[in-house]
Amino acid sequence: MAAQMSVAGQRLKSEDPPGPGAERADSRWSRLLIAVLAVLIAYVIACYVLVLTSIPAYYRNIVSLSVPTSYIGGEVAANNVMVATEAAARGMSLSTYAIYSVTVNLLVAAGFVLAGLLILSKAQQEWFRWFTAFMLLFFPLGTLEWVLLVAGINQAFYQLGGLLWPAFLIFLYLFPNGRAVPRWSRWPMAVIVGVHFLVQATGFASYYVEFSADLLQTVSSLFVVVLIGFAFILFCQVYRYRYVSTAVERAQIKWFVATLALIVVFSVADTLISGQVLQSRPGFSADLDNISNLLIPASITIAILRYRLWDIDVIIRKTLIYTTLTAMLALVYFGAVVLLQQVFGSLTGADKSPLAIVISTLV
Repeated sequence: MAAQMSVAGQRLKSEDPPGPGAERADSRWSRLLIAVLAVLIAYVIACYVLVLTSIPAYYRNIVSLSVPTSYIGGEVAANNVMVATEAAARGMSLSTYAIYSVTVNLLVAAGFVLAGLLILSKAQQEWFRWFTAFMLLFFPLGTLEWVLLVAGINQAFYQLGGLLWPAFLIFLYLFPNGRAVPRWSRWPMAVIVGVHFLVQATGFASYYVEFSADLLQTVSSLFVVVLIGFAFILFCQVYRYRYVSTAVERAQIKWFVATLALIVVFSVADTLISGQVLQSRPGFSADLDNISNLLIPASITIAILRYRLWDIDVIIRKTLIYTTLTAMLALVYFGAVVLLQQVFGSLTGADKSPLAIVISTLV
């Protein structure tokens, strides 16, 4: 009972209206953040222009198999062998693959861009909506880098964007209202973001400065702090959901978390089935993984703009029901095929009986 009163008291205290001085300070910070985000959005738009102008060279280099060898983190990121492998894995000619690959990447990017611009059009003076729009616009740049690598375009300007990836951690941490919850968590989060920035900055500098292998290994090992950061962010979101969030904010969190969970489940399932990580495997599976990312802008747009938020409970409930039913049917079908093949195999002497498959399918 005392704990409940304490939590209730904390909620009431957090909901007390700020004084005039606090409101003015918040307004100044909000305007400053919006100005910074406007500059970052302009940078992202410039990166998109760079990608679009590189498409002719991208197509030309693929068709003629004159792709320059590019390295990221000491590993080959693009060369003729990789391009030929990607085309062959899809059963396409080089020219068809060139058109197909750039089309898929641009369509996925367009989904993020449209969502970002929609939120930006309704952002007004709400800085977190500006931040959300920036993250949506920024996210596809990681995939579109392939176009620049194949085209052989100087990436110095584009690679500056790597320094902005720590902002993704901040976005996950502050979602959905831009407030740090719980308050004490901002200090550990600052350390996590700082370490992430150090890792990214070292990676960027390694393109132009030669570091010792030991130093690069030491800095790379710090990435474990970033992985711990994701677990810490999850804890903060659970705390926010249980003790701080309003009903609307809880629905926003449900939309976003449900979407991320769906993407993770899909990626893990496909990896377990194939035995390979999606990003390291050429072919349509990697394309499907790329396209599935469109669920992210869709869920964020619905959550931020608060459109039919309550439907998420119905969707989650029905998804769990239909997923369970589908899994049960698949298990029954698999069991029927195995059982009937054993029966008909003993009768006919064949390892795989077509009749068993037909009967199990009809059942």
